[in-house]
Amino acid sequence: MSEVVTLGETMVALYPQEPIPLDAADTLALNIGGAESNLAIGLRRLGHSTRFISRIGVDPFGQRIRIILEQEGVDTEYLIDDPEVQTGIYFREWLADGARRVYYYRAGSAASCMSPADLQPAAFTDARIVHLTGITPALSASCSATVSRAMELARAAGATISFDPNYRARLWDAETAKATLLPLIEQADILLIGHEDAQAVLGEDQHERILEQAVQLGPKMVVLKLAEQGVVTLADGQMIHVPAHPVDQVIDPVGAGDGFNAGFLAGLLRGYAMKDALSLGARVGAAAVESLGDYHGYPQA
Repeated sequence: MSEVVTLGETMVALYPQEPIPLDAADTLALNIGGAESNLAIGLRRLGHSTRFISRIGVDPFGQRIRIILEQEGVDTEYLIDDPEVQTGIYFREWLADGARRVYYYRAGSAASCMSPADLQPAAFTDARIVHLTGITPALSASCSATVSRAMELARAAGATISFDPNYRARLWDAETAKATLLPLIEQADILLIGHEDAQAVLGEDQHERILEQAVQLGPKMVVLKLAEQGVVTLADGQMIHVPAHPVDQVIDPVGAGDGFNAGFLAGLLRGYAMKDALSLGARVGAAAVESLGDYHGYPQA
């Protein structure tokens, strides 16, 4: 049994261990990264059982992904080895001026070949939450169909559906994204959305309007992530704002949103009051930015 089930693409990440451009680096750190697996690791570190579903290549990079997830305690029973295609990789820079540049090599990756046939109903049995993101449907038509099927299986299992649009302009154009993401938002119980995503997908900039429009689409609970301005939610007609958790130094913001999602969902699983669940999410997100790497700063329970 896993309390939280999620699926998507995890890639191998390579980056300098100091704030220099890639073309100036002699060595690179090698780890893994992906919105959904970040969340699975974050929740597992907080003491909740998680399952990650995807495809990886039968190559050293795919093996590295499996090893790290299993070391973190994430269930990989439904992580499929695909001998026909490679594992996706990406390179990224983190520079002293705050700039972050990412270079993806993921086209035709194993994860982009996911299909609804990869999803077994048994993988969703007893799940309390199924968390999905808008990154996965952007990878391919079959991945989009897989996300829709995951929502069907989550509903059949009686699980709560959590969805983060995670709009990535480099993966698809805004109009295609909206046409795909809005129907998925309509099926979600919980919407976890960043301010920039709301602008792109909902066409709104004002916080209250974002929350009100999103609730009208169908989610029972909408959480708007505002980075250094904190987070605000609308649920059961009540709007609650929680400030950002203070940090000593921002080293790497990658993984902060996924960390917030993990902390917030952990709070819900524990039965916390809304404000306390939001605060836990803020603390995990803040911890993420103080360390280099997608998930390295996530705290242990």
